[in-house]
Amino acid sequence: MGLPLGAGANPTGAPVSRRKCKIPDKCGSGAGAPVIKYRADIDGLRTLAVLPIVMFHAGVTQIPGGFTGVDVFFVISGFLITSIIQGEMAAGRFSIATFYRRRVVRIVPALFVVLAATLIAGCLILLPGELRELGRSAAAAAGFSSNIFFWRTSNYFSGAAESKALLHTWSLGVEEQFYIFYPLLLMIVARFIPRRITAVLATLAIGSFLLGMVIEWKVPGGAFNFYMLPSRAWELALGGLIAVGGFPELRTGMARTAAASVGLASIILALFVIGPDASFPIPWAMLPALGSALLIAYAPDTAIGGLLSTRPAVAIGRISFSLYLWHWPIIVFYRLVTGAELSWQATVGLICLSLIAAFISYQWIEKPFLARFRQAPSGRTIAVGLFSLLSIVVAGLVVSFNASHIRVLPPAVQVVAGYGDYSESKAWRYQYRRGPCFAGEGLAYDAKACLRPSATGTNILVLGDSHAAQYWRAIALQLPKANVMQATASGCRPVLPVSGLERCTDMVSYALGPFLDAHKIDTVILGGRWRAEDVAAVGPTVAGVRARGIKIVVIGPTVEYHGEFSQLLARAMIRQDFAALERLRATEQRDIDRALAPVVLKAGGRYISAYDIECPGGRCVYRAPGGAPMQFDYGHLTLPGARYVIAKAGL
Repeated sequence: MGLPLGAGANPTGAPVSRRKCKIPDKCGSGAGAPVIKYRADIDGLRTLAVLPIVMFHAGVTQIPGGFTGVDVFFVISGFLITSIIQGEMAAGRFSIATFYRRRVVRIVPALFVVLAATLIAGCLILLPGELRELGRSAAAAAGFSSNIFFWRTSNYFSGAAESKALLHTWSLGVEEQFYIFYPLLLMIVARFIPRRITAVLATLAIGSFLLGMVIEWKVPGGAFNFYMLPSRAWELALGGLIAVGGFPELRTGMARTAAASVGLASIILALFVIGPDASFPIPWAMLPALGSALLIAYAPDTAIGGLLSTRPAVAIGRISFSLYLWHWPIIVFYRLVTGAELSWQATVGLICLSLIAAFISYQWIEKPFLARFRQAPSGRTIAVGLFSLLSIVVAGLVVSFNASHIRVLPPAVQVVAGYGDYSESKAWRYQYRRGPCFAGEGLAYDAKACLRPSATGTNILVLGDSHAAQYWRAIALQLPKANVMQATASGCRPVLPVSGLERCTDMVSYALGPFLDAHKIDTVILGGRWRAEDVAAVGPTVAGVRARGIKIVVIGPTVEYHGEFSQLLARAMIRQDFAALERLRATEQRDIDRALAPVVLKAGGRYISAYDIECPGGRCVYRAPGGAPMQFDYGHLTLPGARYVIAKAGL
């Protein structure tokens, strides 16, 4: 049975306190305003949220689900904001202006300093393409819309997260967008259907989660669910449900301890069983989110609550906002400056540096502003906050539009660095033909438009994923008299039996089955980002094509790097230190290349080792003729790079 809604009750049974508040950011506003009783265990829960995030980002691979700490933060935020709003409305003191003044004082000072510092550091460290994106993302972050920015700019070919210094601000965008309409929703409910608040929040949570399920079913692993409010609102609403008594009251200490233990175990389990490839946030975020809800609802006056309330846990929890803001730019800039994978010494150093920056930020930015402006006039405080954020928007756009003038590079380096945003260029679209012939998220493959055999000429079919699509234009230019057809889709390696996404099963099954049976095809060229588990399936696939009397060529894996190769190469050229590139070259592709070759040859096919063409005798070619980098991202070839490989292959 849920607890009754009222000014003097919350789901833990703790009364609303009117004592003098000792911690500024835990206070209500205005003299005599109701204040939610400070709970040390929630600061401890913040520590449980933020430390895994920092450790995961700093290279602690033993906790692959460290990023789930953000989900814990969402539930905490929903609980605290709902508790404050409900308490003030019950006392007749709630004001929209006061609410937003508190948000400004709580968030803007530290965020302003971090954004400004990141822009300044970016102007000194980043290459023009990176700086251009940083300026745009800073403007978006200042407008609490960076989640939208990163959603719109994320795709299969977008730059690595490790180079986006403000990527972590997406979560602030989600929260602040939620709090645009949420206070109004609570006011409307309180005015017209006050006894239905639990049902309203439950409907919001369930509706948001179900929407996310539908989107995940339609577009598995899509960026919308991860970044956007509609499929994240359920986590904030879940926190709100606790605040309004939506969780049943557990009257015995044993029951509360058991529930809190399950909650703690769920959060810890999420750190180890959820990885980057999981369907997230739907449905796997249920694990940390529900775990957080159980802790918030039932941890007080239990041993678990006592554990979360220890001094170290509370101390880190109090600086958690600053720690979250500072840690990621510090890690990103360190990796870009050093050009190295993170050693354990670097990991420890980065975590310590982030903690120091967070402590300084909390002591000299957060606390002074909270103390000074906690009861300042709302209108003036909001105006100053908006002006501060607007100044960052302007600064970010100025930096973005002038990136190439801020970071002036030697001509040869400029050519290489210019490929950092190659996937947004006309040359990329010309090379890959994204759309009907190269399917991907939200883009279906059109067999009628792309598979048109010639009745008289030589018919060649290029089949596979993006690592096959990269070659289509180069092959067509190399063989101008042939009819070169393209059947490619991101993430779809061309082996039978085919599995995975629907776009893969449909396209590959048709291309290697009914299409070959119905038409005269001279040569099939398979390309893919081959994995070790594909090797066994490649042989039968090649043999099946050869059994139809069709020539078949398999192009092996390209060289891959731990980072965006065009930017790595540009920095290596600036430093005249190419040894770093070798340290950052992945080793798995060479092993797969060596395993694939005999399998293809034994099945009657021809094998092209793109790896050996790129790295003859173990010495890799970094630039194609004309000065372009061989790859533009971790491993996809530029058009000059693809033409170089195809020309050397002798097709």
